[in-house]
Amino acid sequence: MNTTKPSAGNIAIGPITRIVTAWQGISPRERRLVTIAGAVVAVGLTLSLLDWTRHERGRLDRSLPRSAAQLELVQESATEVARLRTQPPLQAPTGPALLEAAQAAAKSRGLGLTLQAGGEGLHAKGQAPFDELVTWLAAVQRDQGLRVLRMEIQQQGPQASIDAVLAGPATP
Repeated sequence: MNTTKPSAGNIAIGPITRIVTAWQGISPRERRLVTIAGAVVAVGLTLSLLDWTRHERGRLDRSLPRSAAQLELVQESATEVARLRTQPPLQAPTGPALLEAAQAAAKSRGLGLTLQAGGEGLHAKGQAPFDELVTWLAAVQRDQGLRVLRMEIQQQGPQASIDAVLAGPATP
């Protein structure tokens, strides 16, 4: 272990010491110019920071109402999900009652579909407005538990012809 004391020539000089030494080595006029330049840079940085914070505050002020509305919607949805979880599951009709329920849903929408029970499920055939067909398919899936096994739709303008096989609800 080296126990010699460092001499004045090999002492490590820190960055602050170097800055103070350089500051003392320049003329008073140069010190004044460096001080003014530093003040200009500090003012510029401060103004930039203030402008940035003003801009961000405005952006956040505009986004806060949207975020609050989204939060309210999520809270309402969570309440609805909790309410629905407490209810017993709906018993979808089966057999002839399923065919009747699907026919009633089609008739209530004014769809001219022919529905027949078959080996795979319900066979739906006919022509109707495309949007109404899609709405009817979503309704029978939601209400009766029917799902599409096979479907062929050909759209001709606003009308569409459908040939589909819908499977009944799965038994647990």
